[in-house]
Amino acid sequence: MKIKTLFLKMALIAIGIIVLFFCALVFPNVLIKLSYTYPKIVLTRYLFTGCLYLSAILFYIAEGYAYRILQLIDRDNVFSGQALHAIKQIKYAVGGMGVCYLLFLPMIYWVADVEDAPGMIIIMTVIAMIPFVVAVFAAILEKLLQKATQLKVESQYTV
Repeated sequence: MKIKTLFLKMALIAIGIIVLFFCALVFPNVLIKLSYTYPKIVLTRYLFTGCLYLSAILFYIAEGYAYRILQLIDRDNVFSGQALHAIKQIKYAVGGMGVCYLLFLPMIYWVADVEDAPGMIIIMTVIAMIPFVVAVFAAILEKLLQKATQLKVESQYTV
């Protein structure tokens, strides 16, 4: 069991490093090119930048709680209040990421209108909905874990 969670922990760390790479190197270059290409969208560009980095912070919060759940699995303590709290926090963090992505849509609409590319709006809307799907899945897992924790507590008291 620890081998599987070790693989998942390494995957979380690798994904975190990739997101850090994007935050440090890719996002600033995209934002600089965006400001040169579309100088009229100054205010929206700052909203885009803030939401982009806020979504990265929320990602790291969700990743930390996912790592905590993997540690609870290693200790055979997954049906506990700690895991329930972690899933709840993951749900909120991922939902916040979805809200950040929805705030991108006005800028995407403007860029799609200037470039005459209506497909950009559809693609960004689909991308913005992905965190909400994950948040719904986390809410379902939260309810299941809550029921399982209640059953575990009830079985401990039944002798």
